[in-house]
Amino acid sequence: MRGGLAWVLSVTFAVIGAGCSKKADDRNAASDSKPARAAVAPTPKGPASYVGTPKCATCHEGQHEGWLGSHHDLAMQTATPETVLGDFDDVKVKYFEETTRFGREGDEFFVEALGADGEPGRFPVIYTFGVEPLQQYLVEIQPGRLQSFLFAWDTRSKEEGGQRWFHLQPDEYVEPGDALHWTAPSYNWNYSCADCHSTALKKNYDRTTKRYSTEYFEINVGCEACHGAGSRHVELAEAANAAKDSLSASAGFDRRLPSPTKRIWSFSEGKSIASLSGSEPSDETETCAPCHSRRADLGGASTGFHDRYRVAALDELLYYDDGQIRDEVYVYGSFLQSKMHAAGVICSDCHDGHSTKLRWDGNALCGRCHDADVYDTAKHLFHEIGTPGSLCTDCHMPERTYMVNDDRADHRFGIPRPALASNIGAPDACTDCHAGRSAKWAEREIAVRFDSRVAHPFAEALHAARTQRPEGEPGLVELVAVGKAPAIVRATALLELRNLGSPSLPALLMRAGGDPSPIVRRSVAVAARDMPPEQRVEVVRPLLRDEVRSVRVEAVAALLGVRAGDWTATDRAALKSATAEYIEARSFNTDRGEGLVDMAHIAMLAGDFKHAEETLREALDIDPTFTAAYVNLADLFRARERDEEAESTLREGLNRAADQAAVEFALGLTLVRLGRHPEAMPHLRRAYEMRPEAIRFGYVYAVAQFDGGQRDASLRTLEKMQRRYPANRDLLQLLAGYNQQMGRAKAAERYSTALHKLNGP
Repeated sequence: MRGGLAWVLSVTFAVIGAGCSKKADDRNAASDSKPARAAVAPTPKGPASYVGTPKCATCHEGQHEGWLGSHHDLAMQTATPETVLGDFDDVKVKYFEETTRFGREGDEFFVEALGADGEPGRFPVIYTFGVEPLQQYLVEIQPGRLQSFLFAWDTRSKEEGGQRWFHLQPDEYVEPGDALHWTAPSYNWNYSCADCHSTALKKNYDRTTKRYSTEYFEINVGCEACHGAGSRHVELAEAANAAKDSLSASAGFDRRLPSPTKRIWSFSEGKSIASLSGSEPSDETETCAPCHSRRADLGGASTGFHDRYRVAALDELLYYDDGQIRDEVYVYGSFLQSKMHAAGVICSDCHDGHSTKLRWDGNALCGRCHDADVYDTAKHLFHEIGTPGSLCTDCHMPERTYMVNDDRADHRFGIPRPALASNIGAPDACTDCHAGRSAKWAEREIAVRFDSRVAHPFAEALHAARTQRPEGEPGLVELVAVGKAPAIVRATALLELRNLGSPSLPALLMRAGGDPSPIVRRSVAVAARDMPPEQRVEVVRPLLRDEVRSVRVEAVAALLGVRAGDWTATDRAALKSATAEYIEARSFNTDRGEGLVDMAHIAMLAGDFKHAEETLREALDIDPTFTAAYVNLADLFRARERDEEAESTLREGLNRAADQAAVEFALGLTLVRLGRHPEAMPHLRRAYEMRPEAIRFGYVYAVAQFDGGQRDASLRTLEKMQRRYPANRDLLQLLAGYNQQMGRAKAAERYSTALHKLNGP
């Protein structure tokens, strides 16, 4: 197998770096480091090293005492009789028709269950994962490869419904070979879990052997997981002690994590909400973010959050259209939407960073910044104090349950808007508690006390855009142009405008390329991918020199395949430097299908089809359910006029790929290109029926119907889709054209008029 970094860089530069200057641009290499901060003694030279939590505890006894027994302390432990909370006393548990056995021999624990091949196996339990309200177990399926087992132990009391084994996918049987089976890559500890449950983790994946040799400095989340390697701090502390000087808490660290006592929230006269009147600069929120966000890990040595990680925008599979949590998103993306974040609130204002507990109980926590005489009253709370529903969090931080029994609060701190929630299909704190009551009832109750007519512009615009209503596009344009919405909302708006094919997008992207938020600038590069090459270069090229690595990486992704021979030497140097970072990021994840497909794409652009094929086959070898590998391998075969292999690859994908609709669609297109139209139709129809929300599937199916002589059926398909997505330009244009061809002048004119209104003057 070929595939070293040097080889990939060479073929990549042949495609997108033609004419690159040989002079190195070291600006990017320097961008990951932060300016040195003053200390009581000269900062020790060389990289800091880890010293371990026991060393920290010698000077920070109080913090260490709070940390002991915390969720961070118990994030991961070696499986021993003292740490294992589940019942392994030869217990058998049914999961549909499958039986799992939990057993113990001496001080060692094991599970007997069906493995990836569908055969019974015995797997050793190596570690415990978490402690409440559930504990999971990591089992070894091959040397170094650990998987999170999908039966967990409910650690709550029996009175609360706990002290039992339960399956994390209880409603549908997940069979061996499925993408959600416990042996699949989705539940691989080395990739998915390890970085956040241990300190100073090194994944150490070897592509040649397909084996992990993952290491960590400390098994759990120790002091240096948050503060960073501590050797410099220790040296400075020892020097300060010798000189009888004081030492800043952040001295010797790259991260600034000042004491909460340095942050002063105070009420101004006549104000019922406090403001931050004294503080030191803090990197705290982005220090917590890597483990409390939905994000992708790009690898690399930088400690900057946006250098190493790509946080998810408000994707509709992750969040509701008003920003409420839908899937497991782990707080950060929600918090970025909040007024709290905009006001300067950070995590430790509410949470003790060492014990991980809330700093105050109940409404007293909120009362630190919200005048209790105004807010902690029955009038504001709608409920008598001390009764169910009277906590601030009941309305402003509604909980959703994940992993069967783990309730997690929404950190967007939203205001309940029952009517809006009902209109956009989102949950509502009022009617969630008052079962049987309507959104109209809840809205009336709110109107008695507050003005419930306050708009929620981004929810309304996002929902309209995602259902392709005419008002969606101008709403999104306004969100971006005005620039007052939270950065993660503006970033999401740009991505949705790309989905709409908005003619306003190029101008908005040019402007947003200078946005202060790296989340927005990164989304500029993503949203520009479908633009014509010249426009795309104009928008994205400046981002190759962005100060943030994740933005530069996304800029390269947008420019793959673009010729750079006529660029200036400075721009070519920036491209070369950023491309090296792009390859580093993709190489970091070659233990996953996603990373390998990206690497194969680079090889295809360079014309190295042999290496591209090898890489895609490697992706299918490590994850036989990975849909994109089947589709891309078939595309490669088709490009090389190996049509029979393209068809057989997709037929194999029909049996194994996670996204069956995408494979049905790709197979249908392949058969059309082979001139086997009648055989293609069932596959295109099934893709459309399985995913009616996928406009492209329905669009292509309707075109195939029309070309195959089923013209009336084609119009019915298009009309059904257009009723669902009334502002989709492609559907309107096709309906206008097809009706014109069929002599239906009035219908053609109606759709042409609707299209003209969307496109504007």
